[in-house]
Amino acid sequence: MKSFSNESLQRTVRNSLVKWFSTNGRDFPWRSTTDPYHILIAEMLLRRTTATAVSRIYPDFMMRFEQPDQLAKANIRTIASIIRSLGLQNVRAQHLKKTALCIIKEYNGSIPQAFEKLKILPGVGEYVASAVLNFSYHIPTPLVDGNTVHLMSRVFGLTFTGPNDHKAWDFVESFNLGNQNRAFYWGVIDLVALVCLRKSPRCNICPLQDVCLWNNEKTH
Repeated sequence: MKSFSNESLQRTVRNSLVKWFSTNGRDFPWRSTTDPYHILIAEMLLRRTTATAVSRIYPDFMMRFEQPDQLAKANIRTIASIIRSLGLQNVRAQHLKKTALCIIKEYNGSIPQAFEKLKILPGVGEYVASAVLNFSYHIPTPLVDGNTVHLMSRVFGLTFTGPNDHKAWDFVESFNLGNQNRAFYWGVIDLVALVCLRKSPRCNICPLQDVCLWNNEKTH
């Protein structure tokens, strides 16, 4: 394993992930838009389910509720029926409608660009708020979920209590992603989904295999 300073290792991981994502990243409809409403809806739907599951219902959902006012006027049962396959459809539907109503009443139909305003929308929270800032408004913002904690723990040998651990958010912020933020965060998600599996990881094809502490300890 090569020897890196922490800053150098972070730079190597960042660049390797971004490069890997450019040719191996998955294609989902919400990744081809920067519309803040569309991304907000996608990220809310993605909670506690898989991207593949969301991709099956997302096009129909967005076709029916293309703008916040359409969602705000919708019947909760109608919303729930469209997203039933994701599970927790009644709770999800209530959050989606309430958020749409807040956007109409509080922000005149526009999605706020402030983290503090985003995170208090019904069913949003810190992760979804950060995702909207990164993927729609191109504002580099720390973005941490279970995938991030899993990958960073393996590669850097760090211990976090979970995605709510402020140390994990601080560590991710220290990557100084700049305009690589979208590719980096999607790269983390896809690498964990396709390569850095929790069981039987495919280390032999991982772009981080040479610098990953977990892989180095496993093979020596």
